Amino acid sequence: MIRYLEKSEFGACRPLWQEAFPEDSREFADYYFDKKLCQSAVLVKEDDTGRIVTMAHMNPYRVNVGKKMWKLDYIVGVATAADSRHRGHMRDVLMRMLGDMHQDRKPFCYLMPASPDIYRPFGFRYIFDQPRYRLGPEAKERLRRRELRLDGNLCSPLAGWINHWLSSRFQVYALRDRDYMEMLQSELDSEAGSVYGWYDGTGALQAFQSFWGREKREQRFLYAGRDEWLEPDSGQYPPRPAIMARITDVRSFMEAIVLDEGCPCPAMDVMVNIHDTLIPGNSGLWRWKIDGNGSSLTKRGLTLSEVHAGECAEEPDYPGTLVSTEVLDITIEQLASWLFGYSALEELADGQQNVVPFWCAYVQALDGVYLDEVV
Repeated sequence: MIRYLEKSEFGACRPLWQEAFPEDSREFADYYFDKKLCQSAVLVKEDDTGRIVTMAHMNPYRVNVGKKMWKLDYIVGVATAADSRHRGHMRDVLMRMLGDMHQDRKPFCYLMPASPDIYRPFGFRYIFDQPRYRLGPEAKERLRRRELRLDGNLCSPLAGWINHWLSSRFQVYALRDRDYMEMLQSELDSEAGSVYGWYDGTGALQAFQSFWGREKREQRFLYAGRDEWLEPDSGQYPPRPAIMARITDVRSFMEAIVLDEGCPCPAMDVMVNIHDTLIPGNSGLWRWKIDGNGSSLTKRGLTLSEVHAGECAEEPDYPGTLVSTEVLDITIEQLASWLFGYSALEELADGQQNVVPFWCAYVQALDGVYLDEVV
């Protein structure tokens, strides 16, 4: 049986967690099950005896996406018991999860895969490469370091500093607030973490850094107000693909996509034919209306041949709207790679017979993703 656990049952999945993730310390597992998991949803599949054989945890985050702010699920703890693998249990759980998210009109979910090949068949694609930097010698020479706590009086000011740092560079990021910062401090404490602020001569915070790890010390995060204070850590920690996402409700997701400022028209009224083999509600021919504030999709009851024959003409909502019958034919995976700004549309279409419509150049892909949460 596949079902969502009641909060009082969350502890029942700890044995599977310990089996699947033996590298986690007892202190981290205590933090996760005592604090972090309380805010989450847990979907499981049980065998005939009621034993949990597969699970997926959905940790909620408030995520800024362009001009939108959504409560989205960061998928963690996906695991199947060793004696129950290769029987389709994980597929059953992930399919139920994706279907429920679509029904709830959640735009997308995301995860940090242990193995990307597990998630590609379910429509997940990379959208974020984790950059790895270290503080450069100039910053260390000119700034003074001070150890901080994230759960004290500095909680809100530090959250504001990070939000400003993120919003000035990226369009997709998890919002920092008091709850976020206090939870992050608990996470760091579980792995003997330390947080440092780097301050200039006026006492202004200029860089923010953390380390954690009981056995192996690693940098957890580093944010710096000036890019020249950073240098790539190209040795031990090169940049790597980190976060995969899956569009779960394309209508909701497209609300965050806007018209490029270079478009000669104030709006566009075009068509996109989306293929999604796992979530039928995302598939089909859609009328895509897009302007500088967002987008909307409306399902069309037409075939592509009828579109090409010109039987779809409708009056646009606004004078001067760019109207085209050139249809963008695209998979849900390609759509995510393109609109999250991870891959150019022309690269995704390379080698395919379909021609990219001219109007796609006027669609503004999301400019910058930074999702550096770790579980």
